[in-house]
Amino acid sequence: MKKKSKNAYGQITLLLILAVIGFVIIYVSNQKMGSTFVKYAIDSRVEQVSDTKVANVNSVGWIRVQGTNIDYPIIYETPQAYRSGIDYTWVAHRPGEGENRLAIYGHNIQNVSSEPLIADENHVRFEQLMSFVYYDFAKDNLYIQYTHDGKDELYLIYAVGFVEDNEKGDTTTSLSETQNYIQTAIDNSLYRYNIEVNEQDTLISLITCTRYFGLEGRTQFRIDARKLRENEEVEKYAVQTTANYDIIK
Repeated sequence: MKKKSKNAYGQITLLLILAVIGFVIIYVSNQKMGSTFVKYAIDSRVEQVSDTKVANVNSVGWIRVQGTNIDYPIIYETPQAYRSGIDYTWVAHRPGEGENRLAIYGHNIQNVSSEPLIADENHVRFEQLMSFVYYDFAKDNLYIQYTHDGKDELYLIYAVGFVEDNEKGDTTTSLSETQNYIQTAIDNSLYRYNIEVNEQDTLISLITCTRYFGLEGRTQFRIDARKLRENEEVEKYAVQTTANYDIIK
């Protein structure tokens, strides 16, 4: 009986040790996976859209970007708005029937060099968008909040890259054109995002200027994202660098 009791005690002790080891392994793995990731939570901007004007121009939406101070109204830009000194983003037009991609633009004055600063608190408008040039930042900041028409919507980033001025226009007007746009954005991306995206998804593009490569060629920096699908969980997804990232570094 004593021998059986000792065996039982030994088995329990062994199980406890294994449980502790398992916990440690999981904890260390999570740290390596990126403990800085914060699950994104919607912070409604519906009221702000209704109440905000920029140089007497009504806002038509609102944009927020995870990990940055980008939290600005969207308007149709006018010369008066441009001269006002007020921080905002803008669209050329909003998608109509048959269009499923919205291009949102923001100024970048101070963060245009080939060594952009990361989340500098003094930066405004789309200047902090350049933080996504760095992998350590991009892998932990995956979401964009777009508020419009009385709704707060969440978008998942699927591509980040440098493009020529207005390379693909402001919208896509057919399923085949949308699919071509998506594939081109992915092929051009600095990172490979482990999420699905297809021509049925609703898309947005955040676009700003850069002089990363000088005054010619790819003078725009663009982040592409697709709308969170129905019943899709808000969780971290894997991000890996591509050959495009190797070239810029």
